[in-house]
Amino acid sequence: MTNHMIFHIRRHPGCFLALSITVTACYFLFTLNYIFVRTVTCLRGWQIGTCVSKSDPHPEEWTTNSSLQSNEGSSKETKLILLWSPLFSGPEFLMTGNKSFDHPSCPERRCEVTSERSRLMESDAVLFHLRTLSMTDIPSSRTAHQKWIFFSLEAPPYSHFHGLSFMRNMFNWTMTYRKDSDIVIPYGKAVRTNQSSFSLNDLYSLWKAKSKMAVWMVSHCDTDSKREEYVEELANHMDVVTYGSCGVAMCPFNKTNDCLKTFSKLFYFYLAFENAICDDYITEKFYRTLNHAMIPVVFGGGKYSSVAPIGSYINAMEFSSPKELANYLYKVASNFSLFSEYFKWKIEGYEIEDFPNPCALCEKLHSNVFFLYSVYHDVQKWWIKNSFCRKLVGS
Repeated sequence: MTNHMIFHIRRHPGCFLALSITVTACYFLFTLNYIFVRTVTCLRGWQIGTCVSKSDPHPEEWTTNSSLQSNEGSSKETKLILLWSPLFSGPEFLMTGNKSFDHPSCPERRCEVTSERSRLMESDAVLFHLRTLSMTDIPSSRTAHQKWIFFSLEAPPYSHFHGLSFMRNMFNWTMTYRKDSDIVIPYGKAVRTNQSSFSLNDLYSLWKAKSKMAVWMVSHCDTDSKREEYVEELANHMDVVTYGSCGVAMCPFNKTNDCLKTFSKLFYFYLAFENAICDDYITEKFYRTLNHAMIPVVFGGGKYSSVAPIGSYINAMEFSSPKELANYLYKVASNFSLFSEYFKWKIEGYEIEDFPNPCALCEKLHSNVFFLYSVYHDVQKWWIKNSFCRKLVGS
Protein backbone atom coordinates (compact mmCIF):
# COMPACT_ATOMS: atom_id res chain seq x y z
CA MET A 1 0.00 0.00 0.00
CA THR A 2 2.81 2.42 0.92
CA ASN A 3 4.73 1.73 -2.29
CA HIS A 4 1.57 2.26 -4.30
CA MET A 5 0.97 5.67 -2.64
CA ILE A 6 4.57 6.77 -3.35
CA PHE A 7 4.27 5.62 -6.93
CA HIS A 8 0.97 7.50 -7.29
CA ILE A 9 2.47 10.75 -6.03
CA ARG A 10 5.51 10.45 -8.24
CA ARG A 11 3.26 10.03 -11.25
CA HIS A 12 1.57 13.36 -10.44
CA PRO A 13 4.36 15.69 -9.29
CA GLY A 14 2.40 18.72 -10.46
CA CYS A 15 -0.50 18.04 -8.10
CA PHE A 16 1.83 17.46 -5.18
CA LEU A 17 3.72 20.69 -5.91
CA ALA A 18 0.50 22.69 -6.22
CA LEU A 19 -0.77 21.30 -2.93
CA SER A 20 2.49 22.13 -1.18
CA ILE A 21 2.50 25.69 -2.54
CA THR A 22 -1.14 26.23 -1.50
CA VAL A 23 -0.59 25.00 2.05
CA THR A 24 2.60 27.06 2.42
CA ALA A 25 0.94 30.19 1.05
CA CYS A 26 -2.04 29.87 3.40
CA TYR A 27 0.21 29.39 6.39
CA PHE A 28 2.37 32.35 5.34
CA LEU A 29 -0.62 34.65 4.87
CA PHE A 30 -2.13 33.63 8.21
CA THR A 31 1.16 34.19 10.03
CA LEU A 32 1.77 37.50 8.29
CA ASN A 33 -1.74 38.71 9.13
CA TYR A 34 -1.33 37.76 12.78
CA ILE A 35 2.05 39.48 13.05
CA PHE A 36 0.73 42.60 11.32
CA VAL A 37 -2.40 42.92 13.44
CA ARG A 38 -0.59 42.11 16.68
CA THR A 39 2.18 44.60 15.89
CA VAL A 40 -0.22 47.40 14.99
CA THR A 41 -2.28 46.77 18.11
CA CYS A 42 0.81 46.71 20.29
CA LEU A 43 2.10 49.92 18.74
CA ARG A 44 -1.18 51.55 19.65
CA GLY A 45 -0.74 50.26 23.15
CA TRP A 46 2.75 51.71 23.40
CA GLN A 47 1.36 55.09 22.46
CA ILE A 48 -0.56 55.10 25.72
CA GLY A 49 1.83 53.02 27.76
CA THR A 50 -0.26 49.86 27.76
CA CYS A 51 1.54 47.31 25.57
CA VAL A 52 1.92 44.58 28.17
CA SER A 53 4.80 42.13 28.02
CA LYS A 54 4.13 38.42 28.35
CA SER A 55 6.36 38.52 31.38
CA ASP A 56 4.06 41.01 33.12
CA PRO A 57 2.86 39.22 36.27
CA HIS A 58 -0.43 41.16 36.27
CA PRO A 59 -1.42 41.48 32.60
CA GLU A 60 -5.12 42.05 33.20
CA GLU A 61 -4.87 44.78 35.80
CA TRP A 62 -5.67 48.33 34.84
CA THR A 63 -2.62 50.54 34.44
CA THR A 64 -2.41 54.12 35.67
CA ASN A 65 -0.06 56.91 34.71
CA SER A 66 0.16 59.14 37.78
CA SER A 67 1.46 62.07 35.73
CA LEU A 68 -1.97 62.43 34.16
CA GLN A 69 -3.95 62.28 37.38
CA SER A 70 -5.72 65.48 38.28
CA ASN A 71 -7.11 66.88 41.49
CA GLU A 72 -8.65 69.87 39.78
CA GLY A 73 -12.00 68.26 39.03
CA SER A 74 -13.63 67.89 35.65
CA SER A 75 -12.47 69.70 32.56
CA LYS A 76 -14.28 72.84 31.42
CA GLU A 77 -14.02 72.44 27.66
CA THR A 78 -16.38 70.61 25.34
CA LYS A 79 -15.38 66.99 24.80
CA LEU A 80 -15.29 65.70 21.23
CA ILE A 81 -16.53 62.15 20.53
CA LEU A 82 -15.63 60.54 17.20
CA LEU A 83 -17.88 57.78 15.88
CA TRP A 84 -15.30 55.69 14.06
CA SER A 85 -17.66 52.91 13.03
CA PRO A 86 -21.32 53.71 12.30
CA LEU A 87 -24.17 53.00 14.67
CA PHE A 88 -27.59 51.61 13.94
CA SER A 89 -29.25 52.12 17.32
CA GLY A 90 -31.79 54.59 15.99
CA PRO A 91 -31.73 58.29 15.14
CA GLU A 92 -32.22 59.34 18.77
CA PHE A 93 -28.94 57.81 19.96
CA LEU A 94 -25.71 59.79 19.54
CA MET A 95 -26.68 62.19 16.81
CA THR A 96 -23.86 64.31 15.44
CA GLY A 97 -23.51 67.68 17.09
CA ASN A 98 -24.54 68.17 20.72
CA LYS A 99 -28.24 67.31 20.50
CA SER A 100 -27.79 63.87 22.11
CA PHE A 101 -26.77 65.50 25.39
CA ASP A 102 -28.84 68.68 25.24
CA HIS A 103 -31.79 67.61 27.36
CA PRO A 104 -32.73 67.74 31.08
CA SER A 105 -31.79 64.12 31.86
CA CYS A 106 -28.09 64.84 31.13
CA PRO A 107 -26.23 66.34 34.11
CA GLU A 108 -23.31 67.11 31.79
CA ARG A 109 -23.99 68.49 28.30
CA ARG A 110 -20.63 69.80 27.11
CA CYS A 111 -20.01 67.11 24.52
CA GLU A 112 -20.02 67.07 20.74
CA VAL A 113 -20.41 64.03 18.49
CA THR A 114 -18.81 63.82 15.05
CA SER A 115 -18.30 61.22 12.35
CA GLU A 116 -15.62 63.25 10.54
CA ARG A 117 -12.47 61.15 10.67
CA SER A 118 -10.34 64.16 9.84
CA ARG A 119 -10.93 65.22 13.46
CA LEU A 120 -9.35 62.06 14.89
CA MET A 121 -6.38 63.74 16.54
CA GLU A 122 -8.51 66.39 18.27
CA SER A 123 -11.03 63.87 19.59
CA ASP A 124 -11.20 63.09 23.30
CA ALA A 125 -12.92 59.76 22.72
CA VAL A 126 -13.12 57.39 19.75
CA LEU A 127 -16.14 55.10 19.75
CA PHE A 128 -15.86 51.70 18.05
CA HIS A 129 -19.22 50.04 17.42
CA LEU A 130 -18.56 46.30 17.52
CA ARG A 131 -21.25 45.33 15.02
CA THR A 132 -19.78 47.52 12.26
CA LEU A 133 -16.10 47.32 13.19
CA SER A 134 -13.56 46.01 10.67
CA MET A 135 -10.00 44.88 11.37
CA THR A 136 -8.91 46.59 8.15
CA ASP A 137 -10.38 49.91 9.23
CA ILE A 138 -8.74 50.95 12.50
CA PRO A 139 -6.97 54.29 13.12
CA SER A 140 -3.21 54.11 12.61
CA SER A 141 -2.52 56.78 15.23
CA ARG A 142 -3.93 58.25 18.41
CA THR A 143 -3.16 60.91 20.99
CA ALA A 144 -2.03 60.09 24.51
CA HIS A 145 -5.15 61.51 26.15
CA GLN A 146 -7.74 59.76 23.95
CA LYS A 147 -10.11 57.12 25.27
CA TRP A 148 -10.80 54.33 22.78
CA ILE A 149 -14.19 52.94 23.68
CA PHE A 150 -15.56 49.46 22.97
CA PHE A 151 -19.30 49.82 22.29
CA SER A 152 -22.07 47.27 21.90
CA LEU A 153 -25.72 47.07 22.86
CA GLU A 154 -26.16 43.61 21.37
CA ALA A 155 -25.47 40.47 23.40
CA PRO A 156 -22.27 38.49 22.60
CA PRO A 157 -24.02 35.79 20.52
CA TYR A 158 -24.93 38.57 18.07
CA SER A 159 -21.79 40.67 18.36
CA HIS A 160 -18.97 38.13 18.49
CA PHE A 161 -16.23 39.76 16.43
CA HIS A 162 -13.32 37.37 15.87
CA GLY A 163 -10.90 40.25 15.53
CA LEU A 164 -11.26 40.91 19.26
CA SER A 165 -8.60 38.28 19.95
CA PHE A 166 -6.06 40.60 18.30
CA MET A 167 -7.26 43.74 20.08
CA ARG A 168 -5.35 43.38 23.32
CA ASN A 169 -4.44 46.57 25.17
CA MET A 170 -6.39 48.60 22.61
CA PHE A 171 -9.55 49.73 24.42
CA ASN A 172 -9.51 52.03 27.43
CA TRP A 173 -13.20 51.94 28.29
CA THR A 174 -16.24 49.78 27.60
CA MET A 175 -19.74 51.09 26.91
CA THR A 176 -22.45 48.41 26.91
CA TYR A 177 -25.66 47.40 28.67
CA ARG A 178 -23.64 45.40 31.21
CA LYS A 179 -23.46 46.83 34.73
CA ASP A 180 -19.71 46.24 34.96
CA SER A 181 -19.04 48.45 31.93
CA ASP A 182 -17.13 51.69 32.40
CA ILE A 183 -20.12 53.45 30.86
CA VAL A 184 -23.41 51.65 31.47
CA ILE A 185 -26.02 52.22 28.76
CA PRO A 186 -29.19 50.26 29.58
CA TYR A 187 -31.99 49.96 27.05
CA GLY A 188 -34.28 51.81 29.44
CA LYS A 189 -35.03 52.48 33.08
CA ALA A 190 -37.80 53.10 35.58
CA VAL A 191 -37.59 56.38 37.46
CA ARG A 192 -39.63 56.91 40.63
CA THR A 193 -41.53 60.21 40.43
CA ASN A 194 -44.20 59.81 43.15
CA GLN A 195 -46.64 61.40 40.73
CA SER A 196 -49.33 59.37 39.02
CA SER A 197 -52.61 59.76 37.16
CA PHE A 198 -53.10 56.01 36.93
CA SER A 199 -56.56 54.74 37.80
CA LEU A 200 -57.60 51.19 38.71
CA ASN A 201 -61.08 52.03 37.42
CA ASP A 202 -59.66 52.76 33.98
CA LEU A 203 -57.65 49.55 34.16
CA TYR A 204 -60.79 47.60 35.01
CA SER A 205 -62.51 48.94 31.87
CA LEU A 206 -59.54 47.87 29.77
CA TRP A 207 -59.45 44.44 31.45
CA LYS A 208 -63.13 43.87 30.73
CA ALA A 209 -62.61 44.65 27.03
CA LYS A 210 -59.68 42.27 26.56
CA SER A 211 -60.34 38.97 24.79
CA LYS A 212 -56.95 37.42 23.95
CA MET A 213 -54.20 35.98 26.10
CA ALA A 214 -50.73 36.90 24.81
CA VAL A 215 -49.08 38.72 21.92
CA TRP A 216 -45.48 38.47 20.74
CA MET A 217 -43.66 40.75 18.28
CA VAL A 218 -40.51 39.17 16.91
CA SER A 219 -38.23 39.59 13.90
CA HIS A 220 -35.54 36.97 14.61
CA CYS A 221 -37.05 33.53 14.19
CA ASP A 222 -34.03 31.38 15.11
CA THR A 223 -32.29 32.66 18.22
CA ASP A 224 -29.51 31.72 20.60
CA SER A 225 -31.93 31.66 23.54
CA LYS A 226 -34.29 29.28 21.70
CA ARG A 227 -37.19 31.47 22.78
CA GLU A 228 -39.08 30.34 19.69
CA GLU A 229 -39.09 26.75 20.98
CA TYR A 230 -40.43 27.91 24.35
CA VAL A 231 -43.20 29.93 22.69
CA GLU A 232 -44.06 27.01 20.41
CA GLU A 233 -44.63 24.82 23.45
CA LEU A 234 -46.46 27.63 25.29
CA ALA A 235 -48.85 27.95 22.34
CA ASN A 236 -49.89 24.34 22.88
CA HIS A 237 -51.45 25.39 26.19
CA MET A 238 -52.74 28.91 25.54
CA ASP A 239 -53.45 31.38 22.76
CA VAL A 240 -50.33 33.24 21.53
CA VAL A 241 -50.55 35.61 18.55
CA THR A 242 -47.22 36.36 16.87
CA TYR A 243 -46.52 39.52 14.87
CA GLY A 244 -43.40 40.52 12.96
CA SER A 245 -41.23 38.61 10.50
CA CYS A 246 -42.01 35.34 12.28
CA GLY A 247 -45.75 35.93 12.68
CA VAL A 248 -49.09 36.51 11.03
CA ALA A 249 -48.67 40.24 10.33
CA MET A 250 -46.13 43.06 10.52
CA CYS A 251 -46.19 46.16 12.63
CA PRO A 252 -45.40 49.19 10.40
CA PHE A 253 -41.87 50.55 10.63
CA ASN A 254 -41.38 53.05 13.49
CA LYS A 255 -44.93 52.38 14.72
CA THR A 256 -44.08 49.98 17.55
CA ASN A 257 -45.71 52.05 20.28
CA ASP A 258 -48.86 52.48 18.19
CA CYS A 259 -49.04 48.72 17.76
CA LEU A 260 -48.51 48.16 21.49
CA LYS A 261 -51.30 50.60 22.25
CA THR A 262 -53.62 48.62 19.98
CA PHE A 263 -52.48 45.31 21.46
CA SER A 264 -53.17 46.56 24.99
CA LYS A 265 -56.86 46.80 24.16
CA LEU A 266 -57.00 43.13 23.19
CA PHE A 267 -54.30 41.20 25.05
CA TYR A 268 -53.65 40.56 28.73
CA PHE A 269 -49.94 39.76 28.30
CA TYR A 270 -46.98 40.70 26.13
CA LEU A 271 -44.10 38.23 25.68
CA ALA A 272 -40.88 40.23 26.19
CA PHE A 273 -38.56 37.35 25.29
CA GLU A 274 -34.87 38.06 24.63
CA ASN A 275 -32.87 36.53 21.78
CA ALA A 276 -30.02 35.69 24.17
CA ILE A 277 -29.85 34.74 27.84
CA CYS A 278 -26.91 36.78 29.14
CA ASP A 279 -26.23 38.67 32.37
CA ASP A 280 -27.83 42.16 32.44
CA TYR A 281 -29.27 41.78 28.92
CA ILE A 282 -32.73 43.37 29.09
CA THR A 283 -33.81 45.19 25.94
CA GLU A 284 -36.33 47.88 25.08
CA LYS A 285 -39.10 45.33 24.43
CA PHE A 286 -39.51 44.99 28.20
CA TYR A 287 -39.46 48.70 29.01
CA ARG A 288 -41.86 49.57 26.19
CA THR A 289 -44.45 47.15 27.50
CA LEU A 290 -44.40 48.79 30.94
CA ASN A 291 -45.89 51.89 29.32
CA HIS A 292 -49.00 49.97 28.25
CA ALA A 293 -51.86 48.09 29.88
CA MET A 294 -50.37 44.63 29.38
CA ILE A 295 -48.32 42.56 31.80
CA PRO A 296 -44.86 41.79 30.37
CA VAL A 297 -43.89 38.13 30.56
CA VAL A 298 -40.09 38.16 30.54
CA PHE A 299 -37.56 35.59 29.38
CA GLY A 300 -33.91 36.53 29.70
CA GLY A 301 -30.75 36.55 31.78
CA GLY A 302 -31.03 39.99 33.36
CA LYS A 303 -31.98 40.62 36.97
CA TYR A 304 -35.35 42.24 36.35
CA SER A 305 -35.95 42.97 40.03
CA SER A 306 -33.01 45.39 39.99
CA VAL A 307 -34.30 47.50 37.08
CA ALA A 308 -38.09 47.35 37.32
CA PRO A 309 -40.69 48.15 39.97
CA ILE A 310 -41.69 45.25 42.21
CA GLY A 311 -44.70 43.38 40.86
CA SER A 312 -44.50 44.80 37.33
CA TYR A 313 -43.77 41.60 35.37
CA ILE A 314 -44.03 37.80 35.31
CA ASN A 315 -40.78 35.87 34.83
CA ALA A 316 -41.24 32.80 32.60
CA MET A 317 -37.97 31.34 33.84
CA GLU A 318 -39.39 30.99 37.35
CA PHE A 319 -41.82 28.34 36.11
CA SER A 320 -40.89 24.71 35.63
CA SER A 321 -42.43 24.48 32.15
CA PRO A 322 -44.40 26.46 29.56
CA LYS A 323 -47.48 24.53 30.63
CA GLU A 324 -47.11 25.69 34.23
CA LEU A 325 -46.65 29.27 33.03
CA ALA A 326 -49.78 29.03 30.85
CA ASN A 327 -51.84 27.78 33.78
CA TYR A 328 -50.73 30.75 35.88
CA LEU A 329 -51.40 33.26 33.10
CA TYR A 330 -54.95 31.96 32.73
CA LYS A 331 -55.40 32.41 36.46
CA VAL A 332 -54.19 36.02 36.32
CA ALA A 333 -56.21 36.90 33.22
CA SER A 334 -59.47 35.63 34.70
CA ASN A 335 -59.17 37.48 38.01
CA PHE A 336 -59.08 41.28 37.97
CA SER A 337 -57.90 41.48 41.55
CA LEU A 338 -54.85 39.37 40.68
CA PHE A 339 -54.38 41.08 37.30
CA SER A 340 -54.40 44.54 38.88
CA GLU A 341 -51.65 43.55 41.35
CA TYR A 342 -49.21 43.84 38.44
CA PHE A 343 -50.16 47.50 37.91
CA LYS A 344 -50.19 48.84 41.46
CA TRP A 345 -46.63 50.10 40.99
CA LYS A 346 -48.10 52.67 38.59
CA ILE A 347 -50.12 54.19 41.42
CA GLU A 348 -46.84 54.94 43.23
CA GLY A 349 -45.68 57.00 40.26
CA TYR A 350 -42.97 55.95 37.82
CA GLU A 351 -41.67 57.31 34.55
CA ILE A 352 -40.49 54.63 32.12
CA GLU A 353 -37.73 55.41 29.64
CA ASP A 354 -37.69 52.85 26.83
CA PHE A 355 -34.60 53.94 24.90
CA PRO A 356 -30.81 53.98 25.46
CA ASN A 357 -29.59 57.23 26.97
CA PRO A 358 -26.01 58.35 26.19
CA CYS A 359 -25.77 60.91 29.04
CA ALA A 360 -23.36 58.71 31.02
CA LEU A 361 -20.79 58.97 28.19
CA CYS A 362 -20.50 62.75 28.40
CA GLU A 363 -20.53 62.67 32.18
CA LYS A 364 -17.67 60.14 32.21
CA LEU A 365 -15.56 62.22 29.84
CA HIS A 366 -15.83 65.18 32.20
CA SER A 367 -15.00 63.17 35.33
CA ASN A 368 -11.63 62.78 37.03
CA VAL A 369 -11.43 59.25 35.63
CA PHE A 370 -10.74 60.74 32.21
CA PHE A 371 -7.28 61.77 33.39
CA LEU A 372 -6.30 58.24 34.33
CA TYR A 373 -4.88 55.64 31.98
CA SER A 374 -6.85 52.42 31.85
CA VAL A 375 -6.74 49.46 29.49
CA TYR A 376 -8.44 46.16 28.77
CA HIS A 377 -5.73 43.58 28.29
CA ASP A 378 -8.17 40.98 26.92
CA VAL A 379 -11.44 42.58 25.86
CA GLN A 380 -12.55 39.35 24.18
CA LYS A 381 -12.48 37.54 27.52
CA TRP A 382 -14.29 40.40 29.21
CA TRP A 383 -17.02 40.53 26.56
CA ILE A 384 -17.51 36.88 25.62
CA LYS A 385 -16.65 34.86 28.74
CA ASN A 386 -17.71 37.36 31.40
CA SER A 387 -21.16 37.94 29.91
CA PHE A 388 -22.12 34.44 31.11
CA CYS A 389 -24.48 33.71 28.23
CA ARG A 390 -26.30 30.42 28.59
CA LYS A 391 -29.12 28.28 27.27
CA LEU A 392 -32.09 26.75 29.00
CA VAL A 393 -31.53 23.20 30.21
CA GLY A 394 -32.84 20.81 27.60
CA SER A 395 -32.66 23.30 24.70
